Amino acid sequence: MNYEELSKLVIQWGKDKQILDKSTPLRQLDKTQEELEETREALVKLVVPNSQEIEAIEEVKDGIGDMLVTIILLGEMVGMDTVDCLQTAYDVIKKRTGKMVNGQFKKDE
Repeated sequence: MNYEELSKLVIQWGKDKQILDKSTPLRQLDKTQEELEETREALVKLVVPNSQEIEAIEEVKDGIGDMLVTIILLGEMVGMDTVDCLQTAYDVIKKRTGKMVNGQFKKDE
């Protein structure tokens, strides 16, 4: 199944669960932040010696998926298609220059 098909299923799920009717874009963004924090906690487990690496990898996978769900629903709430949003972002970053600093890409000003 491709991203667009899965997005439609996620949107239908959001309708079925009344998320799209009873939530707000800001509440949905809060949910994205919550999922981001859970994903970060799972990533931290990957660098801890003797941790449950396979379990942590599955938690990271779940977290990324959960964040995508919340972003897809947020996009629907504000009338935006996340594929279009991704295209817009890519069109900006594809020409961006910068360098890696402490493990993060820092764009040139």
